[in-house]
Amino acid sequence: MMREYLRHPSNIPVDVEVIEEPGVCPAQACDVSVAGLCCQVETPVKPGCDIRFRVPSLSFDYTGLGRVVWCRRRGQQYQLGIEFCSGRDAYRARMVEQVCQIEAYRQQVAENEGRTLTGEEAAAEWIDRFAADFDKRFAMG
Repeated sequence: MMREYLRHPSNIPVDVEVIEEPGVCPAQACDVSVAGLCCQVETPVKPGCDIRFRVPSLSFDYTGLGRVVWCRRRGQQYQLGIEFCSGRDAYRARMVEQVCQIEAYRQQVAENEGRTLTGEEAAAEWIDRFAADFDKRFAMG
């Protein structure tokens, strides 16, 4: 069966907060799609729980709302499938996807070229090289 939405790998820290319970759970985003995101957490979260998520590494305040649709144990941790609650959150996830690509580019440049870029430098280079065909290369629908 073919996936309805293309997922894009990510390795961005995400804070996940179950709305009904106090406290923030640090997480690592695994991938992002137009419908939602998958992230890895240390404690399980029940499917059906409403959550608020935040991407702390962004220079702007990005938060979104979602609902846990599945939770699977992966070794000592758990992967959560989080569905976005609104079109606004899905649209804003597009920005997060772009930031994920820029961060991956920054890490790739450091690894392959030995250059350490700031987030702003990486964004400027990535935009110059890849932004024009971002929709074609990283289409989400």
